[in-house]
Amino acid sequence: MGVWGLLADRSTGPTVGTEVSHDGGRFVVVEAWTIDDPMMGMMSGEGGNSSQFAQSGMSMGQMSQMMSDAVPEGMKRVAVQLTLRAGASTMTFPAEAVRLDVGGTTYVPYTSLLADELLQPGDQLDGIVTFEVPMDASSAEFRLGPSTPVVTVDVSRGPGGRSPMVHDHDD
Repeated sequence: MGVWGLLADRSTGPTVGTEVSHDGGRFVVVEAWTIDDPMMGMMSGEGGNSSQFAQSGMSMGQMSQMMSDAVPEGMKRVAVQLTLRAGASTMTFPAEAVRLDVGGTTYVPYTSLLADELLQPGDQLDGIVTFEVPMDASSAEFRLGPSTPVVTVDVSRGPGGRSPMVHDHDD
C-alpha cells in the first residue's frame, strides 16, 4: 500500500442511514447498538430489573428459562438492523457471507433474522443480525457480502443511544 493508502481518510464510506448497492438491490443499516446482557436483567440493584420480573408474577427460575444464554466473558452482543430492497431481479444475502469487522478481526453472526436469505424482485425485508464482539468494541464495519462496501457502525451505545447494561463477569 502506498503512502496515500496509509494516509487516506477511510471514514468517507457508507454509515448508518446510507443506501448501499448489493446484488442488484439496495440495503440500509437502520441502526446498530449493544444489546443489554440478558443476565443483567435478572440481577437486582443498579441496572437490574429483578423487581419488575417479580411484580409480573414470574419467579427467577421462570425468567432465566426465557432468557437467552449468557454472553461469553470479555464479549458483548451487538445488533445491526437492516432494510433490504430487491431490484429488478432476485437479491441474495447468504448468512455465511454476513460479517462484522472490529479492529481487524472478523466476526460471523451469532443470530440472524434475515428470513430466507433472498428477496424476490421488488420485495423488501427488515431484519436484524447479532454478533458477539469484544466488550471494548465501539466502531465496527458491517458487510452484507464479500463484494459489498462496508458500512461503518457505532456499537458503543445501547438502544436509543443510552448506556447498555453489560456484565463484566467480575461480580
